[in-house]
Amino acid sequence: MNKTTGAIILASALALTCGFIGIQGVQAADVERGYVSVSGEASEEAVPNIAKITLSVETSDKDITKVSEANKQAANNSIQAVKKLLDTANGETVKTLSFNVNPEYRYKDGQRIFVQYTARNSYEVKIKDISKLGKIISAALSNGANVVSNLSYALDTNDDTCSKLIVKAAGIAKTKAEAAAAALGTSIAGVKYANTQCSTNEFIQPRYSMSLKSAGNAMAMEDAAAVPTEGGTMKFRATVDASFFVR
Repeated sequence: MNKTTGAIILASALALTCGFIGIQGVQAADVERGYVSVSGEASEEAVPNIAKITLSVETSDKDITKVSEANKQAANNSIQAVKKLLDTANGETVKTLSFNVNPEYRYKDGQRIFVQYTARNSYEVKIKDISKLGKIISAALSNGANVVSNLSYALDTNDDTCSKLIVKAAGIAKTKAEAAAAALGTSIAGVKYANTQCSTNEFIQPRYSMSLKSAGNAMAMEDAAAVPTEGGTMKFRATVDASFFVR
């Protein structure tokens, strides 16, 4: 073997050795650091300041034109009466949800017999002064509405409340991690992973539903206006699941 060949072989061996050492160094740096996993939770109750309710007008007639016109008139009267009680400058609104006209049938001796057309116009009212909810229901029913449904309560500062609770829950999680790390003779050194959640029971508030087939039933209207509309309280719950690196 000549000197040139030997030099090449030696250089290649050195390169392979250095490359191997370099790979080992990278692998050592990539070894997963130790960590501690904890969770924190914070909750709070709040009084809702928004109420939403769906009001509808149902009319029936064998003539589709008559049923549509009657429904249109009754719905307009009802909506205008409700609007007078709303503080639109404060964000109180009324909006149409749906309008439909459907035929009704009955069956006799296997034959389908047309009965009538039924029109339904539904609109949603959102108010920020919950104390006047009863007045709004009464005004709607006294002026053409005959179906009340989907009463629900909410809070207009949901995001702010959740943000505050997440900060509190995160602080609790960090305190737990620090305590656990100290007990193990080390300390936390950064966040590996964090997952935050915030939920509320606003969508399962008590709901009231009723149907009045005769808008002229004064006693039924009086009872409807007296329906309890206490919003109660809403509970917010925030959780933070996190893993912290330790030194």
